[in-house]
Amino acid sequence: MIDHLPDRLDLMATADAGRVLRGRIALARLERALPALMSSAGELQVVLELGKDANGTHYLSGSLRGEVALKCQRCLEHMILPLDVKFRLGLIRDMDAVHDLPDWYEPLLVSAEPAVIADILSDEVLLALPIVPLHGESDKCRGLVKNYLPPAEDQRENPFAVLANLKQKRQ
Repeated sequence: MIDHLPDRLDLMATADAGRVLRGRIALARLERALPALMSSAGELQVVLELGKDANGTHYLSGSLRGEVALKCQRCLEHMILPLDVKFRLGLIRDMDAVHDLPDWYEPLLVSAEPAVIADILSDEVLLALPIVPLHGESDKCRGLVKNYLPPAEDQRENPFAVLANLKQKRQ
């Protein structure tokens, strides 16, 4: 077991050797995920296991734990989202191998170059984020929405009110 995360890793060779890597990664290093986050402060705990299963499929499985800061799309305020992400990736050298990959693996295309660990973890964080971040059932932003009244200039008379008055006169 290795207790630090390298920047780059030959995934196929490491899977052949059957290694477990543990460590932490700063959110600031997850460049692909940064635009979706409100803050790059903090870090995630990472466990990566590389190996070959009984079918001979090379895999990378792992977990990410920590917290990320997002913008609630209801109240536009800062919110903390706890992450506990588990993933299982089948390592493939070309896209034709996707069809041979068992269903319990997501494909990860591996090139001859060592893979950037931060990019793989960044993709997993992005997949774990909600499409529309909301505070959920907390009252933090529900009160803002419940008590919202549009500005007075936006409140205009209904153009069909005249028709309602005509209908009442006929009856």
